[in-house]
Amino acid sequence: MTVRYRGNGGLYPTYECNWLRREGLGTKACMAIRCDLLDQAIAERVLTVLQPAEIELALEALRNLEARDQAVMRQWQMRLERAEYETQLAEKRYQEVDPANRLVAATLERRWNEALQRLVDLKEQYAETEQREARVVTPEQKAQVLALVQNFPRLWNAPTTQAKDRKRMLRLLIQDITVEKPHGTRQVLLQVRWHGGSCVDITVPLPPPRPDQVRYSPELVQWVRELALELDDDQIVERLNQQGCRSATGQPFNASMIQWVRYRHGIPKAALRHPDELTVKQVAEHFGVSSHVVYYWIERGLLATRQLGPQKPYWVTLNPTQEQALWNWVRTSSRIQTSKHSKTPL
Repeated sequence: MTVRYRGNGGLYPTYECNWLRREGLGTKACMAIRCDLLDQAIAERVLTVLQPAEIELALEALRNLEARDQAVMRQWQMRLERAEYETQLAEKRYQEVDPANRLVAATLERRWNEALQRLVDLKEQYAETEQREARVVTPEQKAQVLALVQNFPRLWNAPTTQAKDRKRMLRLLIQDITVEKPHGTRQVLLQVRWHGGSCVDITVPLPPPRPDQVRYSPELVQWVRELALELDDDQIVERLNQQGCRSATGQPFNASMIQWVRYRHGIPKAALRHPDELTVKQVAEHFGVSSHVVYYWIERGLLATRQLGPQKPYWVTLNPTQEQALWNWVRTSSRIQTSKHSKTPL
């Protein structure tokens, strides 16, 4: 995988696998993953592994391996001693044979050569095994390792530590990392192979696509649907913000957001006005006057009104007595200009 910088000015580094494109088998990258997701997962695992308690366990395991290796080396030494004894015995028998007995001498000489060859092969195998498997941890090395582990998190998180220095630290700990993205999942599997042979798998969840990140959850949409049965948009906003809810982008709700949710999901406004109630505009058209006259009547209590809250519209209920009184007012007033489209009183 290689690193590619995206965005304006290359602000967003990503890891990309271009094997298919390089081999002419595809037109796009096999895999592209944000660098910060993988880097953060590896850093957290390294800091978790390099804890004093974990290192103590590792050193204890190393001491157990050392004891096992010593037992294995002892077995090799016993095999060598046995091979050397058989070689010396074969040599002694050859030296003691009568040279005149050529057939016996040739047989003993052949057996001596075979014993010598087995001894040489066994010594080579022993040397290879000792170099490959022997593990020795001195008390001084243990103290140095624990001291480094205690200082490692502070060194890793220090602002003066550069990225290239962190990479060098990782190279001392990690041999290689295999990245796999299972088909149909929003996660990445990291197979980390440490120096020493041990392996560990790390599952890194991937963030949802940008459209899914800004999409409102089904639970919120259902809640808005239920609130819209009794509350208007501003009241829904107040209720959601009181409950600590935030929009898909983490912002407090406002009326335009609720309007979008209702539009997107076909949620109608609440039927808050009673069937017998009229708006100010409807009352003005009924009497053939301007809306200012209706508001004048409302201020003086000449109309029965209902208002859900401050700055909310008035809903007017006309009863026959009030209606007749207002018709008389309109006919006798010299200051009210009526419209020719007004309805006549019954």
